Amino acid sequence: MADASIDWAALYQKHRNAMYGVAYEVLRGSGRVDLAEDAVQDAMHSLMKAPPKEAPKSWEALLVATAKRRALDMIRSAAMTRGVGYSEEYAPVALPTGEDDVLERLEKIARARSAIARAHLDNQESFVLAQYIVADRPRVDVAADLGVTPARVSQISTKVLFKISVAVEEGGTDGFRKPGRRDCGDP
Repeated sequence: MADASIDWAALYQKHRNAMYGVAYEVLRGSGRVDLAEDAVQDAMHSLMKAPPKEAPKSWEALLVATAKRRALDMIRSAAMTRGVGYSEEYAPVALPTGEDDVLERLEKIARARSAIARAHLDNQESFVLAQYIVADRPRVDVAADLGVTPARVSQISTKVLFKISVAVEEGGTDGFRKPGRRDCGDP
């Protein structure tokens, strides 16, 4: 039974994107990304049915870890139904499971977002970042959307990753450039 002192709706609204992202990543390796929303809903349902006895240090870490476990359960269940053995190749990315590991991953994501903002990507570069690098769409499809060749998508992708890398190096984690560094092309 749901604990009345916990605002489950607010927790879901606040952390659903992180939960969905983890479930999506786990399910992507098995080709069942369509089940990511189900994994998130199952995670919320199980936590509401049996809430933690004490408030966790991080609700986000608990919710994300539960969504990951539900996604893995779905993969294992599908493997058993089809009569094939479960292997870790179904979950290609080893996602953190402990609260501290999840928090560390979330901090890295926040730093990456800051670096992406500092990289000053144009529209084409932003599209390649979102569709080819993050969403993992096929290069041919992204090229067709942009009206360029697949090879050009690879070039843009390399350029985007380089710009983000430079932004991370120059910006540190606080958003300010480190002293003594110059932009490319400055004398």
